[in-house]
Amino acid sequence: PLIDLRDAENGGKPVDVEVSVLTTGYWPSQNVAPCTLPPPVKAAMDRFQKYYLTTYTGRKLSWQTSTGSAEIRATFPPIKGSSKVRRHDLSVTTYQMCILVLFNNRDVLTLAQIRNETNIPEDELRRHLVSLCTPKHRILRKGSKGKGISNDDDTFTYNAEYTSKMTRVKVPMVSMRDATLTSSAEGTASAAGAASSSAAASASRSGLVDGSATVPVQVEEDRRHLLEAAIVRIMKARKTLNHNDLVAEVTRQLSGRFVPPPQFVKKRVESLIEREYLERDESDRRVYKYMA
Repeated sequence: PLIDLRDAENGGKPVDVEVSVLTTGYWPSQNVAPCTLPPPVKAAMDRFQKYYLTTYTGRKLSWQTSTGSAEIRATFPPIKGSSKVRRHDLSVTTYQMCILVLFNNRDVLTLAQIRNETNIPEDELRRHLVSLCTPKHRILRKGSKGKGISNDDDTFTYNAEYTSKMTRVKVPMVSMRDATLTSSAEGTASAAGAASSSAAASASRSGLVDGSATVPVQVEEDRRHLLEAAIVRIMKARKTLNHNDLVAEVTRQLSGRFVPPPQFVKKRVESLIEREYLERDESDRRVYKYMA
């Protein structure tokens, strides 16, 4: 086969690509324009498309880059006291791959630069960037403080100090709500608190928030947001609180709407810690602190 110069960015080796070809009846078009892919990946896709259209005449391929995934071999410098280069296989979405590959040649990029070079839809771009900046998977460092992305000039820096005990790391996605949240969950809390509970109480008391099939998915999602908003509101007022007191206070405040099991409260607390709304006390891990 002819040499494709685009493979040079991948060490001269062709990118392995797996393609799921489905008709629109099985995979309805989402009307999302393909993002701008790294040259070696685009070269691999072009080779597949040429083969496919040559084998099956009269057909057309529409790439759905918004639903893809990728495996990236990431190399990080040695940690202090060691001379061994660290390598991790990152399991990411196609959008995250497009973002991370940009940092092969630059250490710092702004939101505007990443948007212009990837053409990822705005909300998805912010969501995927925030997912790469979480405390547990901080592959990139965000320049601005807080959980959200401030503006087009907000910077993202390659984190050479990233560490993980695992060789293969799956980078989870934050929810769209978390990615677009700017002033934190207390705005949701105030809105939820102002709502009338008389009509909602009879409907929400019918089941516990335990993930069971008896609770509709949308109701489960709404309760999750209400619970997180209540936790943030309480912690913002108290600043520091131990786990049992937080569970008791959350249950008291939400009892008119639903009864959250302690295990569900614990899961939401863990999620808020990961998203940097709360942190654990260094001397007592059952004590939480509010992060301004």
